[in-house]
Amino acid sequence: MLWPFGSDATAAYSIDAMNWGTVELEPEVRLWLEQLPTAQFATAAFYVDLLAEEGPLLGEPYTRQLDGKLRELRFHLEGQAIRLTYWIAPGRRIVLMTVFTKTRMREHREIERARRALARCVAEEHTAEEDESDD
Repeated sequence: MLWPFGSDATAAYSIDAMNWGTVELEPEVRLWLEQLPTAQFATAAFYVDLLAEEGPLLGEPYTRQLDGKLRELRFHLEGQAIRLTYWIAPGRRIVLMTVFTKTRMREHREIERARRALARCVAEEHTAEEDESDD
């Protein structure tokens, strides 16, 4: 699914030409965002929009490379460190794959889960257009 939600997602951005790329949401991230209270959603949306605007040029403290093409978007919601894992796919697509609350210095299980999600995304070669046509 494209960011922001809905099939007319690109129409929702009046400054779309200024974005580096298009953000796509895997189901886990979409469901997580849909369940956030309005204020928390607005904070998360700010950081997702920042990533869409800057793409691979957005660096620390907002993003960090985890492993190869696997990266994380980093921000806080009500004092909790939130991580959205993503990769930059061909065609200037930023695919948000998994979400977790950071609770340890090294989140090995969450990073391994994100690696599996990345491998699945690459293997399936899915696009947002395919996801939208399924609705």
